[in-house]
Amino acid sequence: MASLAYWTRLLRLFYHYQKKSPTLPYMPIRLWVELTSFCNFRCVMCPNKDLGKKDKGYMDMDLYRKIVDEAKEFIFDINLNHRGESLLHPEIVEAIKYAKQNKVFTRLHTNASLLTEDLAENIIAAGLDSISFSFDGYTKETYEKIRRGGDFDKTIKNILRFLEIKKSAGAKTPRTAIEAIDFEKTAGEELEQAKQEFRNRFQDLPPDSFVIKEFHNWAGEIKKKRHNPDNYSVCPFPWNALIILWDGSVLPCTQDFFNHHSIGNVKDNSIREIWNGDKIIHLRKKLAEQDLDEFKTCSNCDRIWRKGFFGVPKKYIWKFILKKMP
Repeated sequence: MASLAYWTRLLRLFYHYQKKSPTLPYMPIRLWVELTSFCNFRCVMCPNKDLGKKDKGYMDMDLYRKIVDEAKEFIFDINLNHRGESLLHPEIVEAIKYAKQNKVFTRLHTNASLLTEDLAENIIAAGLDSISFSFDGYTKETYEKIRRGGDFDKTIKNILRFLEIKKSAGAKTPRTAIEAIDFEKTAGEELEQAKQEFRNRFQDLPPDSFVIKEFHNWAGEIKKKRHNPDNYSVCPFPWNALIILWDGSVLPCTQDFFNHHSIGNVKDNSIREIWNGDKIIHLRKKLAEQDLDEFKTCSNCDRIWRKGFFGVPKKYIWKFILKKMP
């Protein structure tokens, strides 16, 4: 997207977010599309292991193509993941190809445990723009305690092989990141040493970035002390993004893990209709008024209590300023 168009759209979004407009004259800039809600891990911090049988499934490719066809004219990027491990979807490579054929900047977040050599080659060849490897724990003991079902050595090997294949192919994309959740707030000497030893494993094939993420409570699904109640910021998600689950259900935020507040279904309505539908308009109004009682997800979420800048979480401000959307 040309720079002028990028900044024009962001300024328009920021204006309506600050104004707290319930009805928006623009479309979302970002989508999360859940190819599957199945996962091969049972991580201690993730509610996925508590999903019911009816909440598990794979997105039909005809539905996926409908979503891309509708969204390709207005989204900055599409994230092919949400609650599950997207590499479990048998047509993950085709999903990437279809997005790229339609000139959509495409991201993928994975635990990398299923990243075989063939799959790595096909993902790179498909044109994926960005991939992040979720890797919590700097030692085998810590990793396998947190990421239950994971094999520390195998996952490291998979990531290194992916980076090697990318280098051998001379490919500039996908950009790669290794992400870890910061579970420990006090960085003692032993922890710092473990971090450095972990990074050293990739010194010959470094990813583009290492990212440390702050632990959040999945909107109250995980017990965690909430932030200062004086820091309330209106959640920016309903002003910039939509989440689409494998069955077509549409959510206004990634934190609604159990689909408490569906605002529509793309099987029944277009993304455009849902974006300014009665349900999301009502939500925007209530968020602006800080009247969250009827919204279980919002009222229990810790993210809206973090310090922001002009009401926007600092994490997003820097992404906007540094033009990382995408």
